[in-house]
Amino acid sequence: MTAPTPELAVAREEPHWFNFPNGLTFLRALLVPVILWLLAREDPASRWWAFGIFIFAALTDSIDGWVARRWNGVTKWGQLADPIADKLLIIGSLASLAAVEELPWWAVGVIVVREVAVTLLRVLLVQRHSIVMAASWWGKGKTILQVVAVSAFLLPDFPTLGEQILLGAAIALTVLSGMEYGFRAGGLVPDASDPLARGEDTEA
Repeated sequence: MTAPTPELAVAREEPHWFNFPNGLTFLRALLVPVILWLLAREDPASRWWAFGIFIFAALTDSIDGWVARRWNGVTKWGQLADPIADKLLIIGSLASLAAVEELPWWAVGVIVVREVAVTLLRVLLVQRHSIVMAASWWGKGKTILQVVAVSAFLLPDFPTLGEQILLGAAIALTVLSGMEYGFRAGGLVPDASDPLARGEDTEA
């Protein structure tokens, strides 16, 4: 078997963590305080800017992953930072809207509790059982609905009833998706009463 060429060896090396797709991920988190500052100004032009910046930031979630795979820019740092940046964008934008008294703080609290609980659950599964729980369609649908709800609140002159319906639907799906992750995690964890799970010899 021939040894890999230097070119192939270089190609397998992980790219530097500071690259274009990771820069988009970092930018997504940095735009949250900008959105808060624009909302605090309370003028129509700033409101439109806040809406546009949020849409741009949400779109970078799809762009950075595509660019990373296309240009060989996938890094461990990016895989860790990307979901964190997504949560910071959603929760930070909701908190900004709550800070200017446009939605209740309890709604932000529900989403924060769900995200923290699911994140801790995933960490425990990896640490104790070496199990990586992939995202489900419930989780992806939750994220999309949260983005739509935040966009509705940021969009100037969007009907108040529509905002409330979208927020209620986003919170409901947030809770349901969290429950789904919990049930799925329970099915992935080996049964402690099963001798195979404890690593015992089951042969007579």
